Amino acid sequence: TVAGLDKTGTVTAGTIAVTEAADATLRVAAGLERFSLHPIARAITAEAGRRGIPLPRPEDVRETPGSGISGVVDGIRWELATAGPGAVRLSRADDTGETAADQVILLGDTTRTDARRTIEALRALGVEPVLLTGDHEDVARAVGRDAHLLTVQARLSPAAKSAWVREQRCAGAKVLFAGDGLNDGPALAAADVGIAMASGAASTLLVADGIVSTGSLAPVLAGIRAGRAAAQMIRRSLRQAVAYNLVSMGAAAFGLVNPLVAAVLMPVSSALVIWNSARVESLVRREDTCAPTSS
Repeated sequence: TVAGLDKTGTVTAGTIAVTEAADATLRVAAGLERFSLHPIARAITAEAGRRGIPLPRPEDVRETPGSGISGVVDGIRWELATAGPGAVRLSRADDTGETAADQVILLGDTTRTDARRTIEALRALGVEPVLLTGDHEDVARAVGRDAHLLTVQARLSPAAKSAWVREQRCAGAKVLFAGDGLNDGPALAAADVGIAMASGAASTLLVADGIVSTGSLAPVLAGIRAGRAAAQMIRRSLRQAVAYNLVSMGAAAFGLVNPLVAAVLMPVSSALVIWNSARVESLVRREDTCAPTSS
């Protein structure tokens, strides 16, 4: 079993903040991003609001998942795209010269506080976590080191993430994918289990099998534990029900017990199933209590 984890908003908190930007650059960038749900867009518009910068109304906005966004502001077509680790670059679409330094916006993000603990617990369960991101390799590897992710794949397009999921499935692995961005939709749909973070885009939430409503990776781990515990109890209930019915029906058929007594005892089989189902939660809680913790 493998778990593909998106970086921004999944392994990281997704609360990206602007650390450096000129007001004029921020005004145009925030105008382009004002209707986008991407964490970077939210950071840019939030910083513009904090500085009290009025947002212009963009025209002909085109957002390309995993690439960037472009649109017309003040009669000029602008493009906003990544410019290396922790930075985005604003440039005129018709500008072939070098981008001025004041047109670069620097950004920062933090790894979720429970990411390392959750990822180590996933590995202990036999689930190999892999970081999949469209960001630059330097940024991806830094997050990977912080979260103890052994495998990191950077500069992946939405199609490449989806292709990675299909490749793993074709190799016989069960694939879980967790993400929140607009560009994670294809991978979520292709995975055996797709989990979306609640802060994600609406289209991402629609294709996911489950939604994490808290700002934490822990529910992903809890979901795997609950699913395995439920599967274990289903198999146990089936074995018990089959054995019980074979014994009771055989005894009745050979006249060892009155058939009416066997019929009265049939609800015991259902009671065993109900009792096993009620034990799922206690098994998950016991695993959480006994699971090793790390700093």
